[in-house]
Amino acid sequence: MLNAPRKNPNPDIKIIPSRVPRPEEVPIVSPKLLRAATIVLEGLQNNIPAKWAVGGDAAELMMGVNVDADYLEILTTKEGCDEISSQLSEYLTLAPGMVEKKLSRDADVDGKMLPVYTRSYYAELTVEGTKVEVHGDEQIKVGEWDWGDPLDYAADYTYIQAGKLPLVPLSLKSELDLGLGWLDRVKLISDAVLQKHHDH
Repeated sequence: MLNAPRKNPNPDIKIIPSRVPRPEEVPIVSPKLLRAATIVLEGLQNNIPAKWAVGGDAAELMMGVNVDADYLEILTTKEGCDEISSQLSEYLTLAPGMVEKKLSRDADVDGKMLPVYTRSYYAELTVEGTKVEVHGDEQIKVGEWDWGDPLDYAADYTYIQAGKLPLVPLSLKSELDLGLGWLDRVKLISDAVLQKHHDH
């Protein structure tokens, strides 16, 4: 029992009502995406020394964030990109090389809209019809700013049929989204984290 002082008989405790979420509020990983993740995990676990993890929308979805994802993104090092391309060579559709991309969404920095660019040592796979993007030493640049450091992380994990799948942590994604002014994405991640704590 909680032994609380008797000064305030009615403490202000915020009560979060429980409710059944609507179908569109339930994050669901498609069987196709899960199958691709399973094949990737089976091919890579214990087979490559480089650090790698699933990132992007697919990782967020697997951690309970209510987003859509129809392809996998893997974040790794330059060496990791070569190792993954070699280990999963039967699925390789674009050989590794440096690629720079402009994202479809601009950053909102103090109300000023600026283009966002990424560059990485990049390869592409197609695993049973699902696109898999492999980014080695990915960097981000906003407008005319300098390139950021290559993204680094300590992986989180989720369990799928093939074992422990490494995921880029939500904390890194939230930090990046906040820096880019993508507050709607930050809120989605925050809601998922709160839901997870509420469920435990």
